[in-house]
Amino acid sequence: MNNTIRLQAPPATRPSGLTQLVLGSDQQTNLALLLPMIAHLSWQDDSRWLTWIAPKGIDRGLLERFGVNSRCVRLIHPRRSDACRWIAWEALASGTSHTVVVAPEQLSERDLQALEGAAQTGEAQAIVLQTRPDHWR
Repeated sequence: MNNTIRLQAPPATRPSGLTQLVLGSDQQTNLALLLPMIAHLSWQDDSRWLTWIAPKGIDRGLLERFGVNSRCVRLIHPRRSDACRWIAWEALASGTSHTVVVAPEQLSERDLQALEGAAQTGEAQAIVLQTRPDHWR
């Protein structure tokens, strides 16, 4: 009789959830902080997208200069700023992105909960970028 106990590792799960980053109002400083992070994330999972719902000034050439794997980055430039949260929700919930970076105008607690739920559904990470209001200075 074999009394060997076999331990099995739990099934691999992808990290999911929501992270909020509060940035200052200087666009150049923000890009200097964000682009290395985007570059790192772009090399993490080549089976799914890193989706960046990005401002118009971001292009693939700039990303590549910072070492971003542009083959794995999906850039979306929404026509209307109020569409950002719903585009992010779709990208998160669909499971086709490992990370979704979005900078919506305003988010309520309900919006944040919806994005977090979508991230868990799609086993993705949401990174919500918010600009610090002027009155914080």
